[in-house]
Amino acid sequence: MKDKRRRYLTAFVLLALYLSLIETLIPKPFPWMKLGLANVATIIALEKFDKKMAIEILLLRIFIQGMMLGTMFSPSFIISLMSGGASTLLTILLFKYRKNLSLIAICISGAFIHNLTQLFVVYFLLFRNISIMSKSIFIFIWGFLFMGCISGVITGYICERLQIRREREKG
Repeated sequence: MKDKRRRYLTAFVLLALYLSLIETLIPKPFPWMKLGLANVATIIALEKFDKKMAIEILLLRIFIQGMMLGTMFSPSFIISLMSGGASTLLTILLFKYRKNLSLIAICISGAFIHNLTQLFVVYFLLFRNISIMSKSIFIFIWGFLFMGCISGVITGYICERLQIRREREKG
């Protein structure tokens, strides 16, 4: 049983890394903005296995990407680790209410917290001496959070579609 779990963990980490790589090919309004497709692997693991596997997938994906890209312990690595951790923890919390929440709602919440955490970490790591009280910065922040919610809808929709497919295969 432990060997089977390890194989699934490996497959999900590879899926997350592959989806993250695919995301680099998708045109984006900002270079750092991503859809969060790698979270599909985390959501599937959370749905079909447990929160421990979801956390392991997140951590392994972030550390492996950091090693592959040469960004280990850089600001982008720290931002990714903090925001990914916050969104995964919220997602795990929301999964306790899975009977009442759709995967789309859970993914929107996770994406929102991911982007909000990114903004806080970026501010404290890089811009804490800069005033953020300008209108243009507020417009950027709200736009960034809105785009995160849109990416949550897309990720949640993909997860919902995968779930429907599995239910049809069983039935």
